[in-house]
Amino acid sequence: MKLLDTSFLIDILREYSPAESLLEQLDKEGPHVTSTIVVHEFLTGAYGAQKPDEELTIRKNLIKTLIILSFDLKSAEESSKIESDLRKQGKYIGGADILIAGTMKAHRIFQIITRDVKHFKEIPGIITEEY
Repeated sequence: MKLLDTSFLIDILREYSPAESLLEQLDKEGPHVTSTIVVHEFLTGAYGAQKPDEELTIRKNLIKTLIILSFDLKSAEESSKIESDLRKQGKYIGGADILIAGTMKAHRIFQIITRDVKHFKEIPGIITEEY
């Protein structure tokens, strides 16, 4: 199972051809998964849109088709380890991505579909798939 990141969900809404092609392939593999942190980022963008109500409806309809992994205690533990290890190496990748990676590891999902490859490649055990 692969987690869908915010950038991928946005590209699906924008009908970005490489994302749509990958989605067709993913549809054959089974259900789609994302995290509550991704949902937060995805909905935040809707509130800044010119027509927020319309944009929220569109985004919520897409979210309804996904399995949403919660940021829970195990996710907090995993993300804390990730952040601590990165700090020891003098690296920082941004809080939301650390929380997403922690959620992934807590739920034993190790592959993410994203255009934000740079950040996630810094996290051992996370495989990035760019499109």
